Amino acid sequence: MASRRPVSPEDLAGATVLIVGVAREGHAVAKMLRREVPTATLVAVDQRPSDAALAWKEAWGNDIPVVVSPDGDGLPGEAQFAVVSPGLSRHNALVRGLEERGIALTSGTDLFMSRYRDKVVAVTGSKGKSTTSALIHHLLTAHQIDATLGGNLGIPLWDLEPTDWIVAEVSSYQCHSLTHSPHTVVLTALFEEHLDWHRDFDTYVADKLNIVGHGPDHVIVNSTQQPLVDELGQRYPDLSYDLVGPSSTWSVIEQAKGWALTRDGSVVVSSGELALMGIHNGWNAALACTAAQTVTPLDSAVVAAALKSFTPLGSRLEPIADPSGIVFLNDSLATNPPALAMALKSMRDRRVIALIGGFDRGVDDEVFLQEVVDHPVAALIGLPDSGPQWLIRVSDRLEQAGVPRSKWPVMIPVDDMAEAVTRARSIANRGDVVTMSPGAPSFGQYRDYQDRAEKFIQAVHNTAPRS
Repeated sequence: MASRRPVSPEDLAGATVLIVGVAREGHAVAKMLRREVPTATLVAVDQRPSDAALAWKEAWGNDIPVVVSPDGDGLPGEAQFAVVSPGLSRHNALVRGLEERGIALTSGTDLFMSRYRDKVVAVTGSKGKSTTSALIHHLLTAHQIDATLGGNLGIPLWDLEPTDWIVAEVSSYQCHSLTHSPHTVVLTALFEEHLDWHRDFDTYVADKLNIVGHGPDHVIVNSTQQPLVDELGQRYPDLSYDLVGPSSTWSVIEQAKGWALTRDGSVVVSSGELALMGIHNGWNAALACTAAQTVTPLDSAVVAAALKSFTPLGSRLEPIADPSGIVFLNDSLATNPPALAMALKSMRDRRVIALIGGFDRGVDDEVFLQEVVDHPVAALIGLPDSGPQWLIRVSDRLEQAGVPRSKWPVMIPVDDMAEAVTRARSIANRGDVVTMSPGAPSFGQYRDYQDRAEKFIQAVHNTAPRS
């Protein structure tokens, strides 16, 4: 793919612009272009007939017509620019068709950065970006900074209200299109993810780290994630960045029970005072403090109070109330094996029953398998589609490692979420943890991760003991 050239909204004046993708991001871009570039001729493009295309017609009518094109044929011959949805990979037939016609490609995210990069703190990574983004926003507002939160977290950047600072979660799909780096970039982790979109790990890394390739003012890196540090150093040897780790200003120490956030070696707040679970969230907090400090000086007392008041995001080790005394956790956003392994690692001091499995993307599951070998859980319940086969892989690995069968988890394949929760209840005791940390995406069985979470929560409520 040819390198993209920087494009700003002003460059689109008087041009015919294609808005490729008619979901929420496309609507946000359309509103912005109608407002900011009234002389542009806008045409929406969907790859196939869909409910989204019908909704577009209802919203925009003839003002911004929608054209269906699977591969770029049938589009206006005078089109000069295309603002492409992050959901469409460079390997997509429509995107390839646009490139072959010489249409300049950009994205809503890059157009936003071209205008506002000096006031953006952006967070990306294979895991932890949503929580870290939310923490940064929470810390800034606690310090009376006018800031808003959006991006991949749920609200398109162009739909945000004007504020002094924007905290943006940025996915690899969005990073790859950037020709402008934000003021501050936070890199949380790096491992195999979204290979169906990027095709291979090398491309995924290049796309993800492209966010630092265009002159950021600050880059903050989680040094506990060695693959991230290695890849960044190899690809950007001249880049200056701040490492967050055991010896950094904001850091994390393990305590007898849990962990603590420290500043210059002094404890600021302990995990027992917080709703955040797992030492990985301690490092997310340390990254957030380091990032917030690029915007404003931080007061340790304000930081402690802010973290105590922080409510973890849904579907991230989210407790589900249950009268049995069993701790049910909705961790539906644990959509890859490292996230599953991190969840299990954060609960090594508990008796754990884990619901695992989903859509198999063929990513490396070594970190999960090694966690189960080193610290076997009480039970693993295999959800469709990949869960039952994953249990076989776990059994093979435990046998190869010589783990005594008396220490093996109970392993139960199931047909659906209701059966999974019922079986989990049958072997869980009061105080045990039942976590739905699937380690895989929700494709096929569920509409999305939220639908999967809702099915889990409903199953917990349906099977709860009645007084």
